[in-house]
Amino acid sequence: MTKNFRYFLASFLLSFFFFLGINYFQKNLEDFFFWQETKNLVLSARIEKSFERFRPFRNWKVKGINLQAKAVLSVFIDDKGEEKVLFEKNSQQRLPIASLTKLMTALVALENYELSRPVKIAKILPEDNGQLKIGEKFEVKDLLYFLLISSNNTAAHALSEIMGSQSFVFLMNKKAQQIGMKETFFFNPTGLDPDDPGKLSNFSTAKDLLILLKMVSKNQLISEILLTPEIEIYSREKLILHKLENTNELLKKRFEILAGKTGWTPQAKGCLAVVVKAPRNKGKIIFIILGSEKRFEEMEKLIDWTKKAYVF
Repeated sequence: MTKNFRYFLASFLLSFFFFLGINYFQKNLEDFFFWQETKNLVLSARIEKSFERFRPFRNWKVKGINLQAKAVLSVFIDDKGEEKVLFEKNSQQRLPIASLTKLMTALVALENYELSRPVKIAKILPEDNGQLKIGEKFEVKDLLYFLLISSNNTAAHALSEIMGSQSFVFLMNKKAQQIGMKETFFFNPTGLDPDDPGKLSNFSTAKDLLILLKMVSKNQLISEILLTPEIEIYSREKLILHKLENTNELLKKRFEILAGKTGWTPQAKGCLAVVVKAPRNKGKIIFIILGSEKRFEEMEKLIDWTKKAYVF
């Protein structure tokens, strides 16, 4: 073997193993960097899964919220029914609840009457500004729309008078006790303040009302009615057309609302309860405000704060 040939062979073998090494090293470099990138993703996914059961959790970079309402409660409920309190203020304080009463009125009416049962309006409550007329006839279902959309007190009274107001209110209190509303008592089916200032109004707590809202949100008919912005209803004789507009101003502004009810009296001030779809469609949030001078503004503030202050 000549010297030149040996030199050529050595150069060839050296080059061959050099390029082989480079390719191998390059492949391992690519694998290494790919692993580094995907490792973060894998770890993120694992962390995400680990923390899923803690959601929603507080983002402490967002400051707290100050609301002037006398009592406030917001509770997240996941798809399994697990609950987590997100915000509360005086949630166990007994307070007058005004027309939030009508949520219980609706439940008791549904449990005791056929929807198609005819009802004659026999008495008009002055607070309703003549929306209904004496002698008009409706079905129970129609009166539920008056009750829950326009918060009509005459409709509440008419529903209670089918069996007698005392018996009806007794059933309201019985239902409250059955479902665990231990700090709640009803004196009438409307939520109106008593004529005698020395007497008590219907009262409850934000925590008790949470129980009521959970029941209401599971009732398809009540939820549908509460979510109706406006509707036209004729009396049974088709003589008078009534145009009802929902007292819940947020319905036209907040599309995540699933149900809601308003209330206001001089004693109770502004009351508002809403059920809202949680971010990422992971359950729902129930918000309750009692004794507020600006119930709609404070409710919007609370909803917006919750979405920023918690990671869903």
